[in-house]
Amino acid sequence: MKKNYGIFVLLSVAMGLTACDDGSIPRKEHTATHTGFTAKLTGHITGADSWPEYYQLVLAGFGDSEYATTQVLVSPDANSNVSLTLPNIGSEVKTIELCVTNRLRKRVLTYQSLDAASISGDTLYMEAGQVDAHMYAAIQENIFDKTCAQCHGGSTSPAAGLYLTADKSHANLVNQPSTEVAGGIRVIPGNAEESILHKVINPGNELGLGFSHENMITSSTDLRLIDEWINAGAKK
Repeated sequence: MKKNYGIFVLLSVAMGLTACDDGSIPRKEHTATHTGFTAKLTGHITGADSWPEYYQLVLAGFGDSEYATTQVLVSPDANSNVSLTLPNIGSEVKTIELCVTNRLRKRVLTYQSLDAASISGDTLYMEAGQVDAHMYAAIQENIFDKTCAQCHGGSTSPAAGLYLTADKSHANLVNQPSTEVAGGIRVIPGNAEESILHKVINPGNELGLGFSHENMITSSTDLRLIDEWINAGAKK
């Protein structure tokens, strides 16, 4: 009986050695995977809190779409300084942008942008410097300056007596009576729909003005931006 037991043990050991020798128990290979790169933003940014809830000032990554694939909120400290990181950025991202997005994470406007392909190592650095991110400044630069100031500009007699240049636009709009619509106010803080500015630039204008403005600002994003600014108090 003991002899048979000994033979069994020897056979078991031999089979175990054979199994290891012929590779039937393969070794697992663990390969490190790259989860993405990182973007780091530094700068002095004012006006981040001037945007209403529908918008956010963010550091974001974009691919081929105008919708951010990843983003992080920009929240300056008490001295308006910013130092933040956007981690785990995937290979589908082509640009890193300091920008404003809406609730759908759609790009509204961009302050600064870097090509993701320019990265050296695993971190892309954006040194933004001084950035004025006030909502009204964005409207002035991206809408009034580009579309409106050529007629409502620096001449001695701007159209309808309305200046929309950077130094005069806010004072000429907010709580100011219209020179073309009796009883109308150009911008009524908190009430976009009753403001003459809203009625003039949006489709369906029935004010009877001599010149149609409906096709001047064709972007629905820009039209909503102006309405949101008015409804949030029309602040400078």
